[in-house]
Amino acid sequence: MPGDRTASHAEVHQEVQDDAALPDTALVAPGVRPGRLASRRLPGRAARWLAIFAVSLGLLLIRFLVPTPVGQSDNRDGPRLMCGRGLGLNPVVPHGDPRFFRFIYFQYAPSPACGHSLPYPTSELVPLELARFLTPVFGLPGTLNLIALGVLMCVIASVGVTSLATGLRMRLWAQLLVAAAAWLIIADAAFFDVFAGPFEEPAALTGLLLVAAGIVYLGRGWRATVFGLVLAGSGGFLAILSKEQYLPLAVPICLTLILASLHRSDGRWRDRFRTRQAAAAVAVAAVLAVLAGAYGAWDSRTAYGQRLHHIQVVDMVFQDIVNGHDNARADLQALGLPVSWAKYGGTFYWDIRSVRTSPLYQRYEARFSDGNIARFLLTHPGRMVSIGQQAAQQAQLFRVTALGDYPPDAGHPPGAIESRVAVVTWLVHRLPPRLGLLWLIPLWCVMAAVAILALRRRGRPWHRDGAMLVLCMTGCAIVAFVPPAYFAGISTSRHLVGMNLATALAFVLSVALAASMAAQRRAARRAGRAAPRERRTSAAGCGRRRKAARPAQC
Repeated sequence: MPGDRTASHAEVHQEVQDDAALPDTALVAPGVRPGRLASRRLPGRAARWLAIFAVSLGLLLIRFLVPTPVGQSDNRDGPRLMCGRGLGLNPVVPHGDPRFFRFIYFQYAPSPACGHSLPYPTSELVPLELARFLTPVFGLPGTLNLIALGVLMCVIASVGVTSLATGLRMRLWAQLLVAAAAWLIIADAAFFDVFAGPFEEPAALTGLLLVAAGIVYLGRGWRATVFGLVLAGSGGFLAILSKEQYLPLAVPICLTLILASLHRSDGRWRDRFRTRQAAAAVAVAAVLAVLAGAYGAWDSRTAYGQRLHHIQVVDMVFQDIVNGHDNARADLQALGLPVSWAKYGGTFYWDIRSVRTSPLYQRYEARFSDGNIARFLLTHPGRMVSIGQQAAQQAQLFRVTALGDYPPDAGHPPGAIESRVAVVTWLVHRLPPRLGLLWLIPLWCVMAAVAILALRRRGRPWHRDGAMLVLCMTGCAIVAFVPPAYFAGISTSRHLVGMNLATALAFVLSVALAASMAAQRRAARRAGRAAPRERRTSAAGCGRRRKAARPAQC
């Protein structure tokens, strides 16, 4: 049909402009076809991507390996991931060295003590299996060496950093600034240390970075949207399915994938969905939602998932609710638990003084449920605020310092931590230490407001892309805060690492958006003041020409 041919031509023209034109500066010379212009620019764009990627990866590898590899030591959570069926691996620990907390052990080998329990469902198994394949390729000892995992994570992180910077349609110097800021964030010790650790967090952190990078390509031409969906879809898989605490990330990520891929016309909302870009985004979001739902069903119905949540609720009750404050007995009564259990305040499930030692424990065991915690929080808003404030203060610590980062042969004392790159940590520690929610909530609101303002204004093309990224990462930060703050109980700083990363990424882009919009507003004011002067000059010239008897030129 003629109308279909017209729409197709417009879509192709939009694709050529989005995929080929340099941001804000591209001018099509007269007589040059857009397709030919695109073919000339694509090699330059690819070279720019490869150059930034090579520099980012090289610096990350140096940061990881020189002078000795670093990673976060096991805090007893590692066997849940590494020792289950499928991997069935334990670390090779030198005789006499402590297995947990003090040193990182990179070499893993099969163990007869492993393989009897079900595998822990996490997307981290994918990079771990790739690392097992790469271990002999790199000539590393062991069946699986976490150094191979760290190298793989450096590659994934560099793809995210590079794609994020080059995807924003801005000038080269601005792209380099964004790449540098993103690199400093992901290379910070608060995030980077887990890359070669036996945890699920590496998948969560690199996944969030890939999601952020993919969002800036959505809503353009077909090729750009496909590339963005590949990045954001794979990142969403890694982040959402890394562990049960990150399942809520499916909500902001899936919504952003769909909304950012809609056609940018001013027509009806229903018409914006009638593009192949929108259809592809809906398909990717649906796959992520189904996977998240399946994980949630496993988590809530299997004995393993139920036991894990039971342990977390016990920790939550006696670490964050009944923790020595004046209302401990009233809180226990509201939870339906014996008031005599106030003596267990400050303990956790595996503590030798835990509530598990109480003869009444089995009678009240069913009370330790997520539903009971949620009911208590909703009926005690004051306690909800105080618990959230305590968690936010833990998040403000920003990095974990209780777990050693070096292997035993590195020459460092047990429990020593590295600080090769800690710029973001240093900046956060400049804030008053007990701000907590007084810092996080206003920050999230301001970043969201900047993004919404950028969407409402007709600014530069990258403003929309950056605004969608800021809104998505702000949403991810908020939903990633809730499970560790209100349903975990211990290791709060480590469990909130995803929230901190999403907040940091959103902060960088919101600052860039605010600065760009302010500069654009100043330029518009200068242009507005210059226009009357130009009109007065033109009028004065016209009057002189009239006196010279040349009215036709006026």
